[in-house]
Formats: sequence, C-alpha cells, structure tokens
Amino acid sequence: MEATKSREADNRGHYYREQMRRHGKRYKEFHPPSAMLVFDLIYTYDVTANRLARNVNKLDLSLSAFNLLMILLRRENKACPLHELSKLLLVSRANITGLVDCLEARGLVSRKLDDNDRRVRLAHLTPAGEQLLESFLPEHYQKVRQLCSGLSDEEKATLSDLLTKLRHSITEHAVEPSGQEKAKR
Repeated sequence: MEATKSREADNRGHYYREQMRRHGKRYKEFHPPSAMLVFDLIYTYDVTANRLARNVNKLDLSLSAFNLLMILLRRENKACPLHELSKLLLVSRANITGLVDCLEARGLVSRKLDDNDRRVRLAHLTPAGEQLLESFLPEHYQKVRQLCSGLSDEEKATLSDLLTKLRHSITEHAVEPSGQEKAKR
C-alpha cells in the first residue's frame, strides 16, 4: 500500500513538473529552478502535514491544537498569553479563543489572569493536558524520525539551514498590503 501511495505521489509530482515546464515557456520571467523549489516546498509541506495530522488525530486534536499544547508544554510555567500564542502557532493563525475554548472543554487547558497584568489572559496547560502529551510524544517523535529517515543527519542539518535561509529571503521580500515591497533592513 505504501508503494502505491509513493507512486501516486511521484505521478502528481511528475504532472506538475511537466505542466510547469510547458507553461513556463510562455513567460520570460518564469524561472524553472525557483518554480520547482516553491512547488517542492509546498508539496512536501502538504505531504508532511497530512502524515502528522493523521497521527495527531488519534488524540482527537488538530495540528493547531497539538501545536498550541506543545507551546504550553515547553514554557517554563506551562502558560502563555493568548495574543502571544497566535504569533507562535506554526500551523495556522487559527482563532485562538475558539481553539482554547475547545481544549478547555476537554480539560487540557485552563485560562487564568496574568498576575502581573490583569488585562492579559493566559492559556495554561493542565495536568491532564501534560499527561496526554507525555504519553503521546514518544510515538510522535518516532513518527517524525521515520518521516525524515530518507536523509542523513548531515543532510537534515543542511536542509534545515537552507529552509531558514529561504524563509529569511521570503520575509525580506514580503509584499506589504499596500502592494509595496517591504524595504530591506
């Protein structure tokens, strides 16, 4: 079954590469290496997110909810202001209030007022939330390791460095809402 899925993925990749190759000839601005990189990045993200989501769904959690719980688990006091959570989420800028409501209803997160600033609401990981993560994380980390098993540790480090460099390039050339490119810093 995995071999069939792998062939289907190769077929999809082949289809898009062929379409880009043919379609790109129509535009002088088309740069095949850049287009292929962006395609491969998006496609790899999609495949990875789908695999991870399948695993996290065993907990009846979305990737956003899992990410939120992981942020809280890694904090020294297992708490984080809601406005900061929205900036830290990797998967999506989900409605933090709705996400916390869901996790709170399941007893995985509680809300507390910040002792230093009563205007700030904190999401706090409950003991039940911590226990759920601690029991699941060994399996999750094994899955992550499995997903990356086709690369050596050196290749993983190189790819990670290259993705960081690409992310900085993308951020540097972000288009502001007014349509103007952001000034280089």
